[in-house]
Amino acid sequence: MKKKHIKELLKSLAVVVATTFIASFGTQYLTFLSSLENVAGDIRIAALQPPQPQSKDIVIAAINEDTLAQFPYRSPVDRQFIATTLQTLEKKGARMIGVDILFDQATEEAKDAALKKTLREMKVPTFISYSNTPSIVNDEQLAYLNDMVPENMRAAANLATDPFDSSVRWIFPGEDTKGMPLGFVRKAAELAGVHTSNKLVEIAWKPRLDMETPPFPVYPAHALAVLPNEWFAGKIVLVGAVLSITDRHRTPLAVVSDEDGNMPGIMVQAHGIAQYLEGRQPLRLGIQWAIGISLILALVGMGIGLLKKGLAFSLLAGSVVLILFWAIGFLGFRYAGIPLIPLVAPTISLALSLWMMDALIGSAERKQRQFVQGAFSRYVSPAVVGQLVENPESLSISGTRKDVTFIFTDIAGFTTLSEKLTSEKLSEVLNAYLDGACEIILRHEGTIDKFIGDAIMSIFNAPIPQTEHAARAVRCALELDAYAEAFRIKANAEDVPIGVTRIGLHSGPAVVGNFGSHSRMDFTALGDTVNTAARTEGVNKYFGTRICATEEVVNQCTDLPFRPVGDVVLKGKLTSVGLFNPVTEEHAKSEQYRRYMEMYHLLKAEDPAASDSVRQFHKDYPDDPLGEFHFERVEKGLNTALVVMEDK
Repeated sequence: MKKKHIKELLKSLAVVVATTFIASFGTQYLTFLSSLENVAGDIRIAALQPPQPQSKDIVIAAINEDTLAQFPYRSPVDRQFIATTLQTLEKKGARMIGVDILFDQATEEAKDAALKKTLREMKVPTFISYSNTPSIVNDEQLAYLNDMVPENMRAAANLATDPFDSSVRWIFPGEDTKGMPLGFVRKAAELAGVHTSNKLVEIAWKPRLDMETPPFPVYPAHALAVLPNEWFAGKIVLVGAVLSITDRHRTPLAVVSDEDGNMPGIMVQAHGIAQYLEGRQPLRLGIQWAIGISLILALVGMGIGLLKKGLAFSLLAGSVVLILFWAIGFLGFRYAGIPLIPLVAPTISLALSLWMMDALIGSAERKQRQFVQGAFSRYVSPAVVGQLVENPESLSISGTRKDVTFIFTDIAGFTTLSEKLTSEKLSEVLNAYLDGACEIILRHEGTIDKFIGDAIMSIFNAPIPQTEHAARAVRCALELDAYAEAFRIKANAEDVPIGVTRIGLHSGPAVVGNFGSHSRMDFTALGDTVNTAARTEGVNKYFGTRICATEEVVNQCTDLPFRPVGDVVLKGKLTSVGLFNPVTEEHAKSEQYRRYMEMYHLLKAEDPAASDSVRQFHKDYPDDPLGEFHFERVEKGLNTALVVMEDK
């Protein structure tokens, strides 16, 4: 037992390592996952950053629409105006001036000369946007730019954007072997005596103080001469376009507000400069944190799995952990100063850990089911044997498409039963149950396709054609239900906690035949009809019924009575399907059946009187499972027969 536990623990730790690796590096290198992580961070940056006072060091001299309106042309910006603006800012005592305008082409000769002369006479540290990127400037433009802007004033104006969503996320470093100068932000920081990194550094966006106060003071460039000198003295003044439709760049703030998030280039540069001057670090944590937190949540998933409480418990516990984790990630950032901890990678790590642990822990149950299946492989339909005797060529690997009806049965709580009984007692009980069930199926001339632990899959109309195969299957299901209930009651009285048997029926096309190899083959059916039949058995748990049939079965059984369950939209589907509960002829003659049908027709029509009818039916027949199901829905305000499934 000790060796078994050690082996299980080692496998669990392998799951932890694998899920941590997949989640951490998947979100780092898979674009769609990294973008999800970015969005989770962007929402916090845009909506939850604590407010900060407006910058006292950086001022924007904005070239806006009113500025351009005084000139005969909008672009390029009047060079004499730029020269005058620089001279004015120098007189007002600006500490430093940055101009985010590219002077890459000639305009009016006299004005160009005035700007060129002004740049060379500036005593205040000044830097000008520059680019030698061929996609931005051609050789002629580059030559003009080099002649206009002194080398010591050049600052690379490029913006570092995310290739997935085109958001500006990083400070562009500049300074490469191709003659690119320092980036605009780094140039300002260097002139201010602040050391900067030559790597991409994420921008720590400066939040507003309030809705009326922007992060940086913004003044119209054409009004500088009349504005108080103290507004500019000792400040870094950035000159650039602040227009409504040009030079706008998407930032992480756009996830909440287009107005604040689609930012003029000069504003983007201001955020980067403020980050260096104020000593603020990027808000996001690095890959090492993603690995560490993913490891912790993977261990949590391992612990939940080792409790062996079943898949439903694991999903519930995992959901609670994730809700708490995301709450910490969002509220902690807003109120506790916690940085942007990775959220997506740890979430994937926990989910994968839960899934893989379920697969690992469930292997014992699957082995048990395989043993039971092998032990009862003698339950092969005599019809199949007869066909093989009469037609040996049917042993070939082939399949035929035909309409068939499937019955799926399964005992509720089989795993719990297997844990509570000894292997000998379990074998005895299961043998007795399956013997009786198989006898009924074979008597109705069904083919027992396979056993899956306690579950039985049987086929009608294959391999031997049968008339009224759907009706035959319904009658078989009703007899199986009566047998299984009697077996359960007797077993429970003997302290054997066997659960109810749930039965699902569905008709439709499937490929039926022998599949496998020449040395080993299996007679079975393949296709979506098989999956639907299995799901039909499973939905009994949702409705409280023991037998559920699809509309395809009911349409072929005009002489048999059914109670409609509802128009059900299965998870993952867009359209509804009719599901029905087969009943005996005796029940179809009862007052309970009549009352149910009246109640259901009102629900189907969404008649306001339906709710009262449902309540009265439930009062009169409190043990009716479908009455209970519709009663609970009516109490929630769902006065309809349309049922939307939230899970499979």
